[in-house]
Amino acid sequence: MSLLVLVRDVDDTDLEVVPLTIDPAAENSDCFVLDEKSTAFGTDVALWAGLTSSLPMRVFDEIIDQLADEISEWLFNANLAKLPHGLRRGVAPSNEFETSIEIKAMIDDDLTALRSSPALPVAADGESQPVLSLASILGKNVDLEVLVSALSPFGFDQPAVMSLLRGKRPVSPTIASTVARVTGIEAARVAGAVQPLPARFVEEVDHPRWRQVWRHRAERTGSREGDARLAGSYEMFARAARQTGAQEPDWHARLAQFRKLEGPSGAS
Repeated sequence: MSLLVLVRDVDDTDLEVVPLTIDPAAENSDCFVLDEKSTAFGTDVALWAGLTSSLPMRVFDEIIDQLADEISEWLFNANLAKLPHGLRRGVAPSNEFETSIEIKAMIDDDLTALRSSPALPVAADGESQPVLSLASILGKNVDLEVLVSALSPFGFDQPAVMSLLRGKRPVSPTIASTVARVTGIEAARVAGAVQPLPARFVEEVDHPRWRQVWRHRAERTGSREGDARLAGSYEMFARAARQTGAQEPDWHARLAQFRKLEGPSGAS
């Protein structure tokens, strides 16, 4: 899935965006249309202002273009009575069969899917309450042999299952559903039985500069990008944490070496 958006605002974890479309040509009365000279695309671009939304940082990839200052400033302080040069109001569809209606529905579906992209477990600032591990949830009902057998198709040996039971290994949706099936515990409880990661660590690995790393890892391991990010993040945190003292490190600097090794040009 891919979606072009115009970024209006940014915070540590989310971006406010306006979806945009180029081809096929489509617009409605909630749109603003940039002419062919206003962007790098060389054709009219529809900004779907009525679908303005917030998306998590982890789904972004790369910057394609930067708008002129006049248009960017107007987008932050829109004055409908005075549009900047190169921008016009969209036109409502003349009938229910026009392409714009279908395009709007597709954009809405894409936004919903992107917002639901799997997120890493994040520890709240100052969080000290330990997360209940899977071993604690199962109690005396733990059957290690059954778990190893069920999870071995996913590359889990006994030490890996032990780490999972202690909450030291990430739980993908597939792993959660498998454990739920053989233990009778709800998948949501299984997925929640993992120690969360520091917020600043998550901010770093969710940054767009890591997308290529996670895609490469997903291709190399035959997994989905979200699962690759989950497993890779916990592996890196475990390694990086061994080098960490009492003070939280500069995660950007600390993880730079891992990004180089994990990337397509680094070691596998």
